Amino acid sequence: MMGGKHLCLILVLAFSIFASNSNSLPLSSNKRWIVDESGKRVKLHCVNWSSHLNAMISEGLDKIPLKKFIAQLKELGFNCVRYTWATHMFTRYSTYKVGETFDKLNLHGIRLGIGFYNPSLENVTVVDAFDFIIDEFGKQGMMVLVDNHVSDPKWCCDNNDGNGFFGDQYFNPQEWLKGLSNVANRVKAKPQVVAIGMRNELRGPNQDKNNWHKYMSQGATTVHKANPNILVFVSGLKYDTDLSFLKTNPLNVSIGNKLVYEVHSYAWSNGSPNDWNKQPVNQKCANVMNNLNDKAGFLMSGSNPRPLVMSEFGMNMSDIDDKNQRFMSCMLAYLAGVDLDWALWAAQGAYYIREKKLIVSEHYGIWNYDFSTLRYSKFSQRFQLVQKKLLEPSSNSIKSYIIYHPLSGQCVRVNNNLELELGDCDGQSKWNKEGQQIKLVGRGACIKAISEGSILKLSTNCKSKQSFWKTLSATNLHLSTLDGKGKNLCLQRESSTSPKIVTKKCICVDDNPTCLDDPQSQWFQLVTTNV
Repeated sequence: MMGGKHLCLILVLAFSIFASNSNSLPLSSNKRWIVDESGKRVKLHCVNWSSHLNAMISEGLDKIPLKKFIAQLKELGFNCVRYTWATHMFTRYSTYKVGETFDKLNLHGIRLGIGFYNPSLENVTVVDAFDFIIDEFGKQGMMVLVDNHVSDPKWCCDNNDGNGFFGDQYFNPQEWLKGLSNVANRVKAKPQVVAIGMRNELRGPNQDKNNWHKYMSQGATTVHKANPNILVFVSGLKYDTDLSFLKTNPLNVSIGNKLVYEVHSYAWSNGSPNDWNKQPVNQKCANVMNNLNDKAGFLMSGSNPRPLVMSEFGMNMSDIDDKNQRFMSCMLAYLAGVDLDWALWAAQGAYYIREKKLIVSEHYGIWNYDFSTLRYSKFSQRFQLVQKKLLEPSSNSIKSYIIYHPLSGQCVRVNNNLELELGDCDGQSKWNKEGQQIKLVGRGACIKAISEGSILKLSTNCKSKQSFWKTLSATNLHLSTLDGKGKNLCLQRESSTSPKIVTKKCICVDDNPTCLDDPQSQWFQLVTTNV
């Protein structure tokens, strides 16, 4: 009879293997998509988790057991983590032990917390802790993108922090290549590590396109040689907001179907955050979308398309003010509209040490300081649609539309009274467009307006002007029809407490520079799907 210990070991190994291979790993690229070994698309919807700061270990492990924290990420719908690391962790400090590092930083209380919640990590080296944490992600079936965030372990990012560009004070290109090779080799036997980000947010006064090409090509080749199974993420210039120089001078690197580009976007990435309050919101959002397409989105089309991942975006979850809300609605509309892979900043609710200050809150963090309560209670509702795969390139299914409301994160469905209302996106209705008519799939009935303020319903009378719809405003996020007097009416959520959808006078759709009203309640987007 098999002993209990042997049986447990076999079960653990079997689960580990199953979890690591549940996506038919490794991943590759197929035109603009990331796919698994079977050719099916894998959509990455990730969260950033910092391990690159002074302590050189993941934030928050003094507050919560590692297994529980990863389980919480899965419960929120994430399927991967962008896990950050510093070059010098692997080239200079690989023998430093976790507990001793906290002692050197005078963080003795943090060390006690690590010893209580995660005792397996207190007395191992920082690189062994790196392995241990990645292995736990594999056991729980989550994918990992290991991201080279900085060279010198510290907070990122500043133009003059010495970590910005090749040749800066802490950014020795040869040491960087050595670090990339070290990590790529180190994770070779960890199939859950599906990608390596070569460098986060290149920036500063020494930015240079020629050196970008030189070193990014060397870096990609180095990673691919060490670990040919792993995807290689390539970031651009200006804090990873600009890859437009590749239009005229593409990256010359031969790593087969393993090349992926990444881009970042925050409320301040294209102008001032205050623009979201001081400029017409439709125009501001359209400018952001157009800028993303011009600086990075073009890489997904053309004669040699490649995958693009928005590997950082986020908002202040401690203060969901107007500018935060408007930026995020715009960003969710962009992500849903092109079904983009993404990684939200950030998982951590606080930092052990940041810029010489102890126990610093991360207002962009999903969790509060305790790492167990959410900062933003509506997170799951707001992000539900962008966590779903909407387009499957290998599918022969006919495409249809989902009507998406970015402000709430919900989708339009038809209730038993044939009224349109917002609800969970798992139960959304699907729609076809026939000319200017929007018809419910399988029913033939169309969306028809009645009058201003009336609840929107399905109708079989699809020949009147009130059943013809078009998109308005620079964002194309307003669905509009004409009332009996020829006046534009737009779809609008009835109120913040009602799921009903009504037609109202369109808000700021003519992009008048003096119109500063908030149009978000009227942002409804036709999102293409074949899933």
